[in-house]
Amino acid sequence: MVARHVAGWRNPAQAFPTARPQKITPKHAAILGTEPAAQLTAEQQLLLDQLSAKCPDLLGLRKLVGDFREVLRCGEGQSLLVWMKNAKHSGIEPVARFAVGLEKDFSAVLAAVETPWSNGQVEGQINRLKTLKRQMFGRAGFPLLRARVLPYAPFDFTPVSQPP
Repeated sequence: MVARHVAGWRNPAQAFPTARPQKITPKHAAILGTEPAAQLTAEQQLLLDQLSAKCPDLLGLRKLVGDFREVLRCGEGQSLLVWMKNAKHSGIEPVARFAVGLEKDFSAVLAAVETPWSNGQVEGQINRLKTLKRQMFGRAGFPLLRARVLPYAPFDFTPVSQPP
């Protein structure tokens, strides 16, 4: 009875909800903003066009990101200086702060861009060691950690005597 009574209160024009705008996660937006145009699918390109219509700064950001990728690829310090100048005057505050941060330790950044050396292997081993330490925290002492880090080293199971 109640359903029949309130049925007349409904507005038939709003029987179906209007289409809600498509929500996009920040991670997806970042991928769309940084991915080269040649690698975008048709659906991603359509979504990027819609985002660009609502936020015109996105096109400037994509240009800066592409230019930065090219600076890293070509490995020239002079082009890095030009990119930093463009980024600082872009009007996009996070990118300008990033450029100022690069400027603070410019010699290290320049060396990273111009030299072929990488410390990726060292960073990977440090990451692995920290992961092992976190897994074993409070469970075992240094000898077991050493056995896990250096698996081929002989492991002495005798307890270490504590000084009095």
